[in-house]
Amino acid sequence: MLEVELLAPARDFEIGTAAIDCGADSVYIAAPKYGARSQAGNSFEDIKNLCSYAHKYRAKIYLTLNTILYDSELGEAEDFMWRAYDAGVDALIVQDLGILKMNRPPIPLFASTQTDIRTPEKAALLESLGFKRLILARELSLKQIREIRSATTCQLETFVHGALCVCYSGQCYLSQYLTGRSANRGECAQPCRANYTLVNEKGDVLVKDFPLLSLKDMDQSENLEALIDAGVTSFKIEGRLKSASYVKNIVKKYDNALNALIEKRRKSGEEICRTSLGESTAPFTPNSSKTFTRGTTVFNIDGKRGDWASGAAAKAKGEYIGEVESVKTNAKGFVTFSYKGDKKINNGDGLCFISKEGEILGQRASSCSGNSVELFTRSSEIQKGDKIYRNYDALFEKELEKPVRRVINLPIDLALSPKGISISCNFLKEPLFFDIEGDTPQNAEKAEDIIRTQMGKSALHFKFTVRKIEGGLRFYKTSSLNAIRNSLAEALSREIVARHDKERTENASTGRAAVAEEWLKSAPGDYRLNCANRLSCSVYKELGVASPAPAFELEQPAGAELMRTKYCIRHQLGLCPNDGVKLYLLNGKNRLALEFDCAKCEMVIKAL
Repeated sequence: MLEVELLAPARDFEIGTAAIDCGADSVYIAAPKYGARSQAGNSFEDIKNLCSYAHKYRAKIYLTLNTILYDSELGEAEDFMWRAYDAGVDALIVQDLGILKMNRPPIPLFASTQTDIRTPEKAALLESLGFKRLILARELSLKQIREIRSATTCQLETFVHGALCVCYSGQCYLSQYLTGRSANRGECAQPCRANYTLVNEKGDVLVKDFPLLSLKDMDQSENLEALIDAGVTSFKIEGRLKSASYVKNIVKKYDNALNALIEKRRKSGEEICRTSLGESTAPFTPNSSKTFTRGTTVFNIDGKRGDWASGAAAKAKGEYIGEVESVKTNAKGFVTFSYKGDKKINNGDGLCFISKEGEILGQRASSCSGNSVELFTRSSEIQKGDKIYRNYDALFEKELEKPVRRVINLPIDLALSPKGISISCNFLKEPLFFDIEGDTPQNAEKAEDIIRTQMGKSALHFKFTVRKIEGGLRFYKTSSLNAIRNSLAEALSREIVARHDKERTENASTGRAAVAEEWLKSAPGDYRLNCANRLSCSVYKELGVASPAPAFELEQPAGAELMRTKYCIRHQLGLCPNDGVKLYLLNGKNRLALEFDCAKCEMVIKAL
């Protein structure tokens, strides 16, 4: 049976449990260090508690250990792997190949998107090293994913929603170059969201103070079936720095979408299911435009260029509301405006106004009446014709705060006898027998109704349905049936967790010999191996790299390639082709050169 997985981000334990409640099959989370998001670290005690919660649903927890490591950190990183294993973590997401040389626990290794998997050759190399899963580059088209699937047999994972890095992950050195904060060390300063001025070689300003490298957010919710057909089985949501409301909203959106897709394909005869157990019921209707978004794109999934740039909104702009129709100051001295649009603005909503010139202004709605809105300000630069977006929906946020319940619905069969009740169901190798006395019922129909009603009530995270009753009907006390139901739920939970733990140790990664020649031939120019420690360098030497260059964080050569991107400023601005003109990005005192690899349809940013 084909199993598909919805993988959610978690900044902390609370968000992780919320993601599972909303339908996530797995969650990725960081330890105190080395997690590629320095602001999203967690204690191992919290990770252990999250694993315990997740495993009751057969959901999995993956630890992000996906920064490059310095020699001085190898010992601590190795200790972290063992502590994660002891806490119950199901896999490690790693970037640094030095981990392959460490004394590690029997736990699967996943190759992070930071390992820059964009060719069949690189994918085959990583699989040959023992990785159980490859997390593909966000830039890949369906055609490229199919080619990687043909070259490998391991699991493939891809991002389907959230923020897009403009550069191939793991090959971005712009933050390190500009600020000394390395993206490969979990400290990215997000220079792709900063403003730049674009000039030509004469110094003519083509675009001034604009986030020229900022992309829209990815949304592949309409392409899940195509991704499954291409060979992807794990669908990843970006956002370990996002809020609980964002994670709940987006996870529920994709949970609904995957369930609908599975139901459709089951009707056509395909055996397909989710990797975890339980159905999530939420008191809200998910709407991805109502939480953090810079606008959405399917990026390069169809192999075609589109409008990928976020425009002026490098930060969240939210859902589109309408246009400002008039602006005035009311009798209390506060700014009010009226607008054209069908969507209602409510008290407390956060609003984003974008002018015709691209200027952005954020405000909060104080009092609303129809299409007239009073703001929490006595002065404003809002003008008639400004576009209005809502980046905080106060009513929707209240809906998201309501509890979400995830339940494992399970049919059970009962066999009644004078000595007690035997119960059979999935997850039990043998029927469970409960010693319970019952009386001969005066009303058999009522006795059956009591059994079905009491056994059908919720217990822990289960909801039982009595499928059939065999043997002579008997009358039992409701308190006795309640105790049996609760004991059954506890026994099933223990069995599910025990099976999960057994599978966890059986699926460990094992390295084996690999030949890297094909990948080395396909590696792009100026490709860096990110060797920051003796172990990672030794791995590459064994693979045939005679002299691995030190990581950019250790050595910054003049004219180094800082970024290579599928996104192209020249194309976005309608300047393509224009081969004879040299272009530069200015950021404060920094001057960056743009080069264009048109054969690969890629843009390169280099240090000067």
